[in-house]
Amino acid sequence: MKKTLVALLLALSLVFVLTPATLAADAEWELVEDLADLLTWEQWFNLLDRAETISARYRCDVILVTIDEMTDDDGAYEWARYIFERFDYGYGADKSGVMLFLSMAERDFALIAYGYGNTAFTDYGKDVMLDKHILPLLKDNRYYEAFSAYLDVAEEFLALARDGTPFDRDDSGTIFLAKLGATIVVPLAIAFIVCSMWKKQMKTAVTARTATNYIPAGGFNLTAKDDTFLYKTQTSRKIQTQTSSSRGGTTTDSRGYSGRSGKF
Repeated sequence: MKKTLVALLLALSLVFVLTPATLAADAEWELVEDLADLLTWEQWFNLLDRAETISARYRCDVILVTIDEMTDDDGAYEWARYIFERFDYGYGADKSGVMLFLSMAERDFALIAYGYGNTAFTDYGKDVMLDKHILPLLKDNRYYEAFSAYLDVAEEFLALARDGTPFDRDDSGTIFLAKLGATIVVPLAIAFIVCSMWKKQMKTAVTARTATNYIPAGGFNLTAKDDTFLYKTQTSRKIQTQTSSSRGGTTTDSRGYSGRSGKF
């Protein structure tokens, strides 16, 4: 069942009020379900073929669903999660996957992950996928390009996760400090050691243990004494409040899902 199911569901949506329950009523969906009819047949088939190939290769479902509108106030995140729970696509091990969900009337999106999808698609990874690759295209109504970018990035993230290095928060700060140490600190340390050795070889003065050489021949005679306050130095230290910082990884909800939703 390919696009025939899509046409059938669209027809049924004109008769029945669509809710997550009716969308998921014992149907067998494809990995790419364009219920909002944003794609041509050729575009849909191309995306479906790619999604099936990626999902089978990495045993993690890469899913794309678009609908015309949501008919309740549950929100895109809940709709995406409900649809994901109701369908077994047959590729992801232990129902692992990632889903991009769009509702066109509200221009709402949700990107959720589950199971191994939480490992491959970290919080930071989802942000990069959306903000740099998908949302700019969706805002320009370039849907096919946005969905192609979604599959491209998903495949890249899954490949990284399989190699044991999931795409996560950038550690360029650590890399920068390492490079700084290699290019500046280490040469300065070597130069300091060399200069210290030269200085020790050139040093001929001997530390004097008494002040005899600095006292006049007639001796030292103190005639007056006076205490004068010159200045004071005051220092202050800002007390830092402890704040939480992102350490990367994936934050999941009580049902094991992670994700993000919003407008495009």
